[in-house]
Amino acid sequence: MAYIGCVLFALIFLLMSAVETGSLQERMAHTLDWIHRWAPYSYVVIAIVVLAPMLMVRVMHSWPARKEPEDPMAKYRRQAAQGLEEAED
Repeated sequence: MAYIGCVLFALIFLLMSAVETGSLQERMAHTLDWIHRWAPYSYVVIAIVVLAPMLMVRVMHSWPARKEPEDPMAKYRRQAAQGLEEAED
């Protein structure tokens, strides 16, 4: 979801520059020609760019929850509390 803002920001500048330097359709045609010319390398790059964020989200959701470490002094505090109770009886 964080990439949506970045993509929209880039699209605004793409659309603004398309008016000044040529049509957006020409740019898309040039981009598609480049992608097909560099196939299969360009398809691998596109797959990595698209799949990497999805894979990272999957890894973050499947990561085990962090367990808080047990206080090592808790055992001795319990023993001391029991000793005080026995001394009071």
